Amino acid sequence: MWPRPNVCYEFRYATGSEEVWEGCDHVFEDTFAFSRMNHFHLEPFVTVADVRGDRVELWSSTQNPFPLRKELARVLATDESRVRVHVPFVGGGFGAKNNCKTEPVAALLSRMAGRPVRYCLTTEEAFLTLSQHAALLRVRTGVMADGTFVARDSEILLDAGAYTDGSPLVAEKACYRIPGPYRWEHVNSTCSAVMTTTTPAGPYRGFGATQATWASESQVDMIARRLGMDPYALRVKNLKGLGEPFMPGDSGIDSDLVQGLDAVADELGYHERPAHPHRGMGLAIGFKDGGGVNKPAQARVKVTATGEVYVNAGSVEMGQGISTALCQVAAEVLGVPAERVTYAAIDTDTTPWDQGTNASSGMVVTGRAVQLAAEDARDRVLAFAASRLGCAPEALELVDWGVRKDGGETVPLPSLVAPVFGGTGYEFTGEGFFKAPNSAEAPLESPCVFWEIGWAGAEVEVDPDTGKVTVLKLVASGDVGRAVNKLVCRGQDEGSALMGYAQALFEEMRYDNGVLVNGEALEYRVPMAEDLPGQFVSITQEQGHGPGPFGSKGAGEGPMVPVAAAVANAVHDAVGARVRTLPLTPERVFHALKESAAAPAE
Repeated sequence: MWPRPNVCYEFRYATGSEEVWEGCDHVFEDTFAFSRMNHFHLEPFVTVADVRGDRVELWSSTQNPFPLRKELARVLATDESRVRVHVPFVGGGFGAKNNCKTEPVAALLSRMAGRPVRYCLTTEEAFLTLSQHAALLRVRTGVMADGTFVARDSEILLDAGAYTDGSPLVAEKACYRIPGPYRWEHVNSTCSAVMTTTTPAGPYRGFGATQATWASESQVDMIARRLGMDPYALRVKNLKGLGEPFMPGDSGIDSDLVQGLDAVADELGYHERPAHPHRGMGLAIGFKDGGGVNKPAQARVKVTATGEVYVNAGSVEMGQGISTALCQVAAEVLGVPAERVTYAAIDTDTTPWDQGTNASSGMVVTGRAVQLAAEDARDRVLAFAASRLGCAPEALELVDWGVRKDGGETVPLPSLVAPVFGGTGYEFTGEGFFKAPNSAEAPLESPCVFWEIGWAGAEVEVDPDTGKVTVLKLVASGDVGRAVNKLVCRGQDEGSALMGYAQALFEEMRYDNGVLVNGEALEYRVPMAEDLPGQFVSITQEQGHGPGPFGSKGAGEGPMVPVAAAVANAVHDAVGARVRTLPLTPERVFHALKESAAAPAE
């Protein structure tokens, strides 16, 4: 049952005692509006379906083939075993390509036609299919005169659009994350997903953290200025330490938050900034739990008689480089060059099960499953070789598809395989499975797998006559723990930060009496090359505290989350005007300047 007729889901989280409000020296309450974005993935929603007899076979641009298979079986009133989903390379998703989109229609058309059917949406149709959640956020914060944070109450209204899609999950995440990475004696958060007659809203890169961080980090800056403190100093005073639990029952923070903030502030020149009229700098910290909630993944690693390796896992390659990274994990464990490792095509009939490619889980959740599968395959190979060489497996190590005993001469494995299995050879297979443990004490069923942190800093110049904001320098950073592939991590950080930059200044789905008025590519404003910041610096941190293979963490969402707040904070620093609605268009900045000039000093 829905909480209210137009509210499909409501989530609440509270800890600590409300009595602490009485001891606060100051209580500040502010409201913020978050704009709705289109995912704007380059490859449209598209499916090829071939339904023959009682078998349904599809080739789909999807992020979660196994949940899709289950939902298709329900929609088509058939058994899951009758549905087969193939996933080739996907041309971008950012959360939009979860669950059913074009797949049921393609399958029904194929069933009716008796032949394969390709069904593809236009860009205009995609604008009406799924979007990010717009939001209204009210944040009430109690602090002491010296800047110590005490209590935070938050109320979030998410615009869920016409259908529920992923709104309940997004509501949980936005509600849980809005306290930010700070110490509080009391937290009380509520998030409601409100149904409206607009484009359905669902998962979007950042998954609730973008909305929560926009309000939280904007207000942190506002509080600092009201108290006469430097916003950097206020953050450092209240940030949680490395290993400190985020909330009671949850896992500890696995990044040094001050170290990350210092990296961005130093690159921006925040502490040495000269005074320029209409120029300012702003900082913000993005914070989200990563790896999904209660998410499992399986993997299989196969090694042929000649040492060719196949990684079989359900993480979808969408341009983020996960197939490359997972192959590198297997190569490292098996001691072979990465060129000898292939990522197998995803086919739900043969690929090991995976919940989906989301929540930055590929490196940590699926990556751990691949690592365990590769270790299992390695152990099987060494056990076989030890039986042929008359020694214990512990005395051997794998070296480029040979075995070396006690650091001596390397024996090629093909020469050991052929006498036993013949010239056709043999394949060694390892299986792996990973899932974070459940915990009744954890607020979201199980402790967070890892914390995905993003830091951002911006220097801007504001034209007071027009309200136009020019970003002179943007610095963005994420902590990946250990980078399995540094180039892939850098690409994820930079792409993520620029999506945050787009949210800050450009992107907004606009409605007039419930009708979308800019739902096509020529009307929907995204940043072009000429719109990019004058300087753009990304810093991929490797603090080494991750739970994934070799100390890695997930990447790809963190640097997006704080960018909008960092830009708004820089605008406030430049001209003393606070914009509370995204994006920061010239009109909104200009009106904020007028309101600031007319308002009495706080």
